[in-house]
Amino acid sequence: MRVELNEYLLKIGKKIKKIRAERALTQESFDDLGENSVPVRTLQEIEAGKSNFTIKTLFNISKKLKVKPKDLLDV
Repeated sequence: MRVELNEYLLKIGKKIKKIRAERALTQESFDDLGENSVPVRTLQEIEAGKSNFTIKTLFNISKKLKVKPKDLLDV
């Protein structure tokens, strides 16, 4: 099960990175100290598939990317 989880987290991270790049957003733009802020280090770890992130973080990322949270999980 652990391998499956790690593979899934990596796929989600790659999807987030792809959408972020398509929208020409930097990692730093997610760390604006606003309500939906995501620290740069956290985003780096998620995009690398190294973070078992929270639903709140997923929600904040989806807000910044202007997509639904479920769209990020559908990999």
